[in-house]
Amino acid sequence: MEITISVRHFEIGNEVRQYAESAIEGAFSEFRLKINGASMVLDMQRNLITASLSIAVKGNPVTAASSAFDNVYKAIDEAVEKAATQARRYLDRKQDHSGTGLKDEEMKAAE
Repeated sequence: MEITISVRHFEIGNEVRQYAESAIEGAFSEFRLKINGASMVLDMQRNLITASLSIAVKGNPVTAASSAFDNVYKAIDEAVEKAATQARRYLDRKQDHSGTGLKDEEMKAAE
């Protein structure tokens, strides 16, 4: 998965960049999705840092989430958590929830 992190109006160090990459990889490693790439934009406006995360998934439109905090780590965590929640909901909608009924199970057991 290709992860790009861009910053507007302020500078970040390598530790913040690595933290964001590991947070994105860690949050989406549990899903069985084919993720083509991820893009995070960190923007500072009046001491608020906005983290916008876009995830490109094969067969699904781009998932986007953003959050604004005064702390860059909180902004990253919140944006990643929102995008992961959207991915969970997408997988839940995609899953077939209509299982076999009780009568069908009893018929199979009788045979």
